Parts: sequence; structure tokens; C-alpha cells
Amino acid sequence: MFKGKYKNLLLLISTVLLSGTLTFISGQEKDKKVEKPAEAKSIGGKEHNTEILGVKIGMDIPTALQSVFVNANRKAGQEKPDAKKNEGKDGKDVRVIYKGLPQGELQIVFAQGKFVKEIVLVYAKTFRYSDLALPYSGSIGEAIDGTRYDDRYTIGFTDSQAVQGLYWRDESAGDYKIRLMFTTANRLKEASSALGFQTIIQKSLHITPGDEEKFLKALKISK
Repeated sequence: MFKGKYKNLLLLISTVLLSGTLTFISGQEKDKKVEKPAEAKSIGGKEHNTEILGVKIGMDIPTALQSVFVNANRKAGQEKPDAKKNEGKDGKDVRVIYKGLPQGELQIVFAQGKFVKEIVLVYAKTFRYSDLALPYSGSIGEAIDGTRYDDRYTIGFTDSQAVQGLYWRDESAGDYKIRLMFTTANRLKEASSALGFQTIIQKSLHITPGDEEKFLKALKISK
């Protein structure tokens, strides 16, 4: 009789332990699901991150302005942008401008005056496309010589005359996508037209076309 009870007790303990183990494993799996994947690092360096001076799409005004103040090494009395203007169909979007930053001229647009929806930095010191490991063209031949570059980008132009180039890629932000773009100098104004699109003069972040409604909905911004 004791043996039978002992056997039942062992069975009960085993069941409890197994249940606890499964709960622990289930908890681990649940934790894994909520972890957000880290942004893929580019061989071209931090300029490929979806932020500019720490400012990211979706940030609120205080956080964005504080980020610029810290990362641009602004001094006391320089907490505010240098200029501000309203824009958009209803005039509710707000564009702020920082001039003369060590990094260049920075513009941030806040959707409905609340959250960042666009960031543009015109570089004070330009990059060459090779500095950012960007491909010179969309030709597969660019990789034949063994040169490594960030192949996530689509290459296009800002105009029908193809005098200014664009590199862009889209990154998921959950309910909507963010487009990161690099703009080249006007090739006709380069020291030599043979340089083509070698000089990168601007980095910008935008809501990917077609996703603005999703962006506004995700941040609970009413029109």
C-alpha cells in the first residue's frame, strides 16, 4: 500500500515538474516572440542606420529635439531649432530647421505637429559613394572585381534627365515602412562629368509612399 502511494506521489511530482518545465519553455518562447530584431549592420557604417543624429521616424517632439541637442553638441541657449514653419494640406504639419550644425543642415517634419514623419540632412561634409559602400550602378558587373557593397539599395534618379542620383531602401517599422534615401550631387555640376554619381550630398528618412495612412493610424494621429 505504501509502495502504491509512493508511486503515485512520484507520478504527481513528475507531472508537476513537467508542467513547470513546459511553462518555463513556453515563457521563453513567448519572450523570444516579443524581441525585436536588431537593425542589420551595413558594411558602409552607421550612416545606413534608420536615424539621423539619433532622431527616428515616430519620435515625439521633445525626444527628437533633445536628441538633436545632445548629438549635435548644441550649447545652452540652442535648445530650439533655428526656424519653424507650418505646411501640408491643412497647415498642421510642422517643419523645423537647424542651420550650421557640424553635420550640416537638418530638417525635421512632425506629422500634425506631433510625431516625426520626415528627416533630411544636407551634409556639411559630403561622402563618396564608396565611403558608404554603395554600388556605383545597378550593374552586376560592379561586384565581379570582388568589391563589397551594401546591396539592399535600389538605384534611380530625382529627375527625368538623370542628372541627380538616388539610392533607397525600405525598412519595416511594424505597421508601416520607412524609406532611407541617399541623394547624389548633380553630375553636371561635378568637377568632371566623368565622376558621375560619386558624391553623396544628402541623407533622408521618409514614410514609404502609400504608408502614410498606416503611419498616422499606428501613432493614433487623427487628420
